[in-house]
Amino acid sequence: MKKRLLLLFLLFSSVAFAKPIIIVSILPQKTFVQKIAKDMVDLTLMVEPGNSPHSYEPKSSQMVAISKADVYFSIGVEFEHVWLQKFKSQNEKLHFVDISKNISKLETQEDSHSHADEHKHEGEDPHTWTSPKNVAIMAEVIYKTLSELDPKNTTAYKTNLDIFLKEIEDTDAKIKEILKDLSPKSKFMVFHPSWGYFAREYNLLQIAVEADGKEPKPKEMIHIINEAKEQKVRVIFSQPEFSDKSAQIIAKEVGISVKKISPLNPNWSQNLIELAKSIAQK
Repeated sequence: MKKRLLLLFLLFSSVAFAKPIIIVSILPQKTFVQKIAKDMVDLTLMVEPGNSPHSYEPKSSQMVAISKADVYFSIGVEFEHVWLQKFKSQNEKLHFVDISKNISKLETQEDSHSHADEHKHEGEDPHTWTSPKNVAIMAEVIYKTLSELDPKNTTAYKTNLDIFLKEIEDTDAKIKEILKDLSPKSKFMVFHPSWGYFAREYNLLQIAVEADGKEPKPKEMIHIINEAKEQKVRVIFSQPEFSDKSAQIIAKEVGISVKKISPLNPNWSQNLIELAKSIAQK
């Protein structure tokens, strides 16, 4: 009898104290959830470091995590278009929350080279988290979802949210300070158009070398090289997740450097500050 009671108690405890199981698509989201949830949730990341969210395929161990999860925080990256439906069939009880749902979206390639209409790619730009204002909006969605899922920890989530919102505010202030001497609509060149929301927030323009996953053709390359010289572009940003062959050629022709910076960096705040410093040449 005692043994049975102990077993029941242990069973009840593990259910009562089980942490919510959360899945996120990309590293920055993992950072955002950790800022608010600390160790109050079990967290699984889908797109592991070094992989591209454009074409990621989940591992079997990740599919196991999906089958046990409570909430999937999506953010609109490409691989989700294919996989969210499959995740749903894997776990009927899984609750999907798009943390970018309250953000006004940009069209991809909004500031691409005007010359190359055939170079344009329609659709929403998924890189919403490259703007501090957007991160604050996402933080609120994460907080609200966690509070509803796990009401006993609401107070702790709220405390952590407020600390995180302050950090976002400080990041924004630092970036504005770094960029304050740049003229409005200053241009910076990127290989892959990942920084549109950052550009919008700080009144800059990104010139993208590549569009829709395609490297520029020779004719386009000449145009881009001329544009880079004309606009006095000082640096080209490339991403570790993509080949930067074209970026290197352009940089060599223009006599500037290529700087690798990933929008998927988990240290989102320092990453945006570093980007601002490189654009401002500080």
